[in-house]
Amino acid sequence: MRVSSREPLAPPRPHLPPVLLAGLAFWAAGVLVHPFLRNVGAEGCVALGASAMAAGVTVGAVCVRRRVVPLTAVAALGVAAALVACASAAWSLTAAASMAGGERLWECTLTTDARQSDFGATATVRAASDGRVIAVRLNLPAEAGDLMQGERLTVRAALRAPSAAAAESFWNSGLAGSLTVRDLPAPEERRGALLAGLRHHAIGLIERYGGEGAPLVQALVCGWRGPMEESGAYEQFKRVGLAHLVAVSGAHLSIVTLFVTSGLRLVRLGRRAIAVVTALFLVGYVGFTGMPVSALRAASMVATGLLALLTDRRSSALAALGLCLIAFGAADVSALLSPSFVLSAGSTLGIVVLAPLFTSWAARARPAVAAASAPLALTAASTLATQPYAAALFAQVPLLSPVANMVGAPLFTVACVTGFAAVLAACLVPAVAPLSLGAAGAAAAPLAWAVRGLAAVPGTCLPVDGDAAAMVLLSVVMVAGLWAWWPSPSGRSLAAAAGALATAALLAAAPWRAGADEIVMLDVGQGDAFLVRSQGAALLVDTGNRDALLKEACARQGVRFLDRVAVTHPDDDHCGSLEALGDVAAVEGLLVADDLLECPCEGCGDLRDRAESERYPAGVRGLKVGDAVTCGRFTLTVVWPASFADEGGNGDSLSFLCSYDGDGDGAAEWTALLCGDAEAEQLRAMAPSLPADGIDVLKVGHHGSKKSLDESLVARLAPRIALVSVGAGNRYGHPAPEVCDLLAEGGCAVLCTDEAGDVTVAFSMEKIEVSTEHAAPSS
Repeated sequence: MRVSSREPLAPPRPHLPPVLLAGLAFWAAGVLVHPFLRNVGAEGCVALGASAMAAGVTVGAVCVRRRVVPLTAVAALGVAAALVACASAAWSLTAAASMAGGERLWECTLTTDARQSDFGATATVRAASDGRVIAVRLNLPAEAGDLMQGERLTVRAALRAPSAAAAESFWNSGLAGSLTVRDLPAPEERRGALLAGLRHHAIGLIERYGGEGAPLVQALVCGWRGPMEESGAYEQFKRVGLAHLVAVSGAHLSIVTLFVTSGLRLVRLGRRAIAVVTALFLVGYVGFTGMPVSALRAASMVATGLLALLTDRRSSALAALGLCLIAFGAADVSALLSPSFVLSAGSTLGIVVLAPLFTSWAARARPAVAAASAPLALTAASTLATQPYAAALFAQVPLLSPVANMVGAPLFTVACVTGFAAVLAACLVPAVAPLSLGAAGAAAAPLAWAVRGLAAVPGTCLPVDGDAAAMVLLSVVMVAGLWAWWPSPSGRSLAAAAGALATAALLAAAPWRAGADEIVMLDVGQGDAFLVRSQGAALLVDTGNRDALLKEACARQGVRFLDRVAVTHPDDDHCGSLEALGDVAAVEGLLVADDLLECPCEGCGDLRDRAESERYPAGVRGLKVGDAVTCGRFTLTVVWPASFADEGGNGDSLSFLCSYDGDGDGAAEWTALLCGDAEAEQLRAMAPSLPADGIDVLKVGHHGSKKSLDESLVARLAPRIALVSVGAGNRYGHPAPEVCDLLAEGGCAVLCTDEAGDVTVAFSMEKIEVSTEHAAPSS
């Protein structure tokens, strides 16, 4: 029997209820207005709230009188409600500023797990004092990194307003400021909620009996990613597009819950019983994560979406999603800007609207694929609705994501469901903990192996430098476009879509400006990353330590391949993102100072271990003074260090005299000095190796610290252009104003990444041209 190419037909297109439109209008208005209110003041907030409330009442009254509610009125009511909520939240944040000042006692309840940072541990808390409750960031000693959501402690500290550089971030997160605690309260003074205690116990049991798979089981079941992040395993999941599987997100809960409901259907439970058991499962599952607000939001949205698919009432689910958007946004306006909120809401919207359509497409495939069509369709719908935003969030598009999701979804489900059952059994019957949790670790192993294998493929990600709001808009356009088109399944149309996606990926992956002769100072925050490229060759000096910023810079500059990466010294702000670089660019080999290969210090040893794990095709090469590396028309000659005297520290920074020979006659037209964190003392020692008439471009050492230059050195080097890689509002005060003044007084143009962004210095036979990312080009 021949099957018509028109069958099976696409399922009915879901109706989009007015409540969903109101919810989306509320969300959009909140995202646009809340950041703006930071500079309005308390009186302005009151005026805005009153005006919005009056407008909403007026629109409602007109609709009641006419007995009709047009879609424009629905959207207007959503916007009015958002403005009232934003005004109220902004007024509260503005009023909280009055609590800043002297020390006082605060009763703090953690609303997130504590996370390790460069300067200790941090957590978000609800802090109560003198009858008022505000949300703040709590800075803790490093040993407090095991504190979990729900735990309570009493601290004495002064509320500190955020710095100018951090003010926008704090405001958008709904935080009034920060409390810093020098001494962690004694364990008996730390009061844990019941769920926090249960979670602590479960995590400890998994660590004890879970074997090598324990970190993954802790993340899947308990939402505890600390061990995975420390081992680098979480980066591997991000690299292949499976980060959503190890976060308590809408996509994570959707996949697990779908398999649970599928299992319940196999035992022929009725719809009502399935709904009850599924709800109980969600409550129990989220309970193991400590019930953070983000998980509760995700669970609520997932419940509306999946129960709609079970009952085939998608319009009701979309109405419920609209109510969720309004309810959660009204409770906490800052949640509307939260990545977890965006991902959960987007995932639920994509699943409810598109999963049945994608299932009908999969039904045309072979039986083996058709049998797995439900989870695959769910994953595809969720990914389509969230991937653009996730790409902006992680600064990369995981090219292996489709394959990884097809392979990983079933393995993840087995690991997750097994882990949940094992942890529950271990908590209820401690005697079975070794057996059950050992089985959970074994069940997680295939997923870990699959991710590790896929992540080992070089250049698996496409770097992205995209605005988050624009990416959300792109998702909305794609979902809305498919909803409007609603195509019936067709092999020809699917092949055309796959071809279009492949072509777009190839075009996006193509390098830009491959023939340019230039040195680019990449904006990677408080770190160094300098790109040298010419005639198709490319070399990167240092990587910084902000993975997302490095990947965004690679996207801006079209970097997909590097002949070499040179690490000047093993400080984190110069090589912390070495592994992350491999996600988005294939790296041929690594260059370091020759003494680093034998230096016994911890930093050098750690860098050697990391380099070995990357398995560079050309290996790791040690450079001595006088060695030269060619990059197109540039020749980088090592001028420092003669030997290590600082255990690989700032004073041992690998430094290059970069000479540009435009016509190939062996004489340099222009020169640049790239000196890592070397300061005045080292520059004086290397001065005899530099041109007698000075250099044209100077990478200022140690981010422009006070000791980086002095008057005599500025006169000796006589640079025309000075490049300073520095993070905005950094705590070190870099660059030092006196250093910038010395350079400016010497007739040098000083360019800093905190103000200019990426700075490109382009070389030709006739001239040097400078262009900046955030300012008009100058020469």
